[in-house]
Amino acid sequence: MKRILLILAILFLSTENVFSNNLYPINDKSGGGFIDSKGNIIIEQKFNFTFRFIGNYAIVQSKNQKYGIIDKSGKIVLNFEYEDLSDLSENFVIYKENNKYGIIDIEKNIKSKAIYDRIRPFKEGLAAVCINNKWGFINKKGETVIEAKYFDVSNFSDGLAAISYEKYKTAGYINKNGKIVITFNENNLDPKEFKEGLAPVLKGEDKSCSYINKKGKIVIDKAKINPINSYCGNFYEGLRVVFIDNDPHNILTGYMDKKGKIKYSMLFSIPENVSEGEFNAFEDFNSNMAQITIDYKTGYINKEFKLVIPPIYEFAHDFIGDLAYVKFENKEGYINKKGEWVWSKEREGM
Repeated sequence: MKRILLILAILFLSTENVFSNNLYPINDKSGGGFIDSKGNIIIEQKFNFTFRFIGNYAIVQSKNQKYGIIDKSGKIVLNFEYEDLSDLSENFVIYKENNKYGIIDIEKNIKSKAIYDRIRPFKEGLAAVCINNKWGFINKKGETVIEAKYFDVSNFSDGLAAISYEKYKTAGYINKNGKIVITFNENNLDPKEFKEGLAPVLKGEDKSCSYINKKGKIVIDKAKINPINSYCGNFYEGLRVVFIDNDPHNILTGYMDKKGKIKYSMLFSIPENVSEGEFNAFEDFNSNMAQITIDYKTGYINKEFKLVIPPIYEFAHDFIGDLAYVKFENKEGYINKKGEWVWSKEREGM
């Protein structure tokens, strides 16, 4: 049960993927199934537990506690014979066997040998793999296309992947041929994945953050826009959460665009039992909505920065497509962008 709850939390926190054709997993005492954005049950609750659709497929757990894959019609396409399945992406899924990891081609129902210490999900046709404490990349045939020789790598995004030979040292970006196309003139940097044409680069010493484009040029320089702190994360839907100014009791926070311009900000009082480093009032935009938390309750703003759903929820996830999963008083479930309940159940853990 702990594993299921952990996976569910990770899946909901992630904003990289969207529900396929507005199918959303539901899990209650009746079992696991799927609804559409109106709350209609599309795939009946005949499973023990269901996870979200990524593309055409979803990981589900059967009544015998084994994992398999179904398609959007509810048809079983990978039998329930696995103790562990994870990181479904680009029609591939990762399985674990004897503490090693391999990949399964869902459509062809072909699996590789489980020989890797770690595997990350496929992105842009390649998957990062770790073997003997070194990272490289394989293609969908399971062939090594970039030798495992790096201390760390990011996933490929916009055709590039960040690499480092040592922690915070000799870092840059390679293309899919393994050629270094962006290098840095200084060490002690931690480059991240590209998204929406920009990649954050973290400095190891002071944790400051700048953003580069695909040519390696700095387009948002932390040194020039102090005291803005952007957490060194990716942009989502053209915006990034930033701290603009803060002191031990108040913090000015909001959103920055990809030119480094502040588009919206609000001043918040920091609760006495929360440090400024732990405080976060805004979340990234997803599906044109973003979370805002005031006095420990969460609501949602739209891209015009207008409050469209009041902060009443004790716990909330991002909108993925038309719905968001929230917890309120004695129930939890999905709401739509009007704040109306679409599907709910009695709240667990009360």
